[in-house]
Amino acid sequence: MLSLLQCLGVRRGDVVAVVGAGGKTTLVYRLAADARSAGLRVLVTTTTHMGTLPQSTTGPLLVEEEGAEPSAVASALAREGRATVLGRRIRDDKLEGLAPDRVDALCAAADLVLVEADGARGRSLKVPAAHEPVLPRSTTLVVVLAALDVLGEPLTDERIHRLELVVAASGTAVGEAVDEDTVVACLRFARGYVSRLPHGARAAVFLNKVEDADRRAAALRIARRLVPPYCLVAAGSAEGSAGRIWP
Repeated sequence: MLSLLQCLGVRRGDVVAVVGAGGKTTLVYRLAADARSAGLRVLVTTTTHMGTLPQSTTGPLLVEEEGAEPSAVASALAREGRATVLGRRIRDDKLEGLAPDRVDALCAAADLVLVEADGARGRSLKVPAAHEPVLPRSTTLVVVLAALDVLGEPLTDERIHRLELVVAASGTAVGEAVDEDTVVACLRFARGYVSRLPHGARAAVFLNKVEDADRRAAALRIARRLVPPYCLVAAGSAEGSAGRIWP
């Protein structure tokens, strides 16, 4: 069975920016666990914000405002094989990330860098605003998430982030049921994620919360409509089993 790293085409040396909605933090740490299992030194960070997680998940947590120097990052990676590096504490349960150029400067310390580079306030689907996502220049792979628990649900703020942008991109009216066309339109939107890629970066999609036969069938139909502009689509659960579904 392929690891999620393999399903998403993640390679040694990649700087992976995880964007979109519906499970980014979970996916980042799932990829980090797979990377450690493959013997890679993995650095996790964010260019936005990240909630606190148990150290069993994050590895050593280094906060630059609290004196974490580059040498401490290198030491943690050499000792533990993984580390999470953040900028400063906003409150006990939330930390601010690093500036994109700071991520660029740290890349050489690890075999793989994973960056949560977008916010969605726990929603399942979004279209990015003009200032989003916050991508380091060194990004080589952008993974865009959408969670398919949104299918059949009304298009409202409860499950949608940047509601007005999703309406504009998809043509689905507020209150109407989200369908496969809505999801495809958001992911393919010409002024959305596909227009924000750093030069030379690859782009993939992960369809999350695909955990039964109906959603798997929907995920496959959606995936066939996303390549191109994306190079591949994987689907499943960021917490459980997943696989590449197209091509």
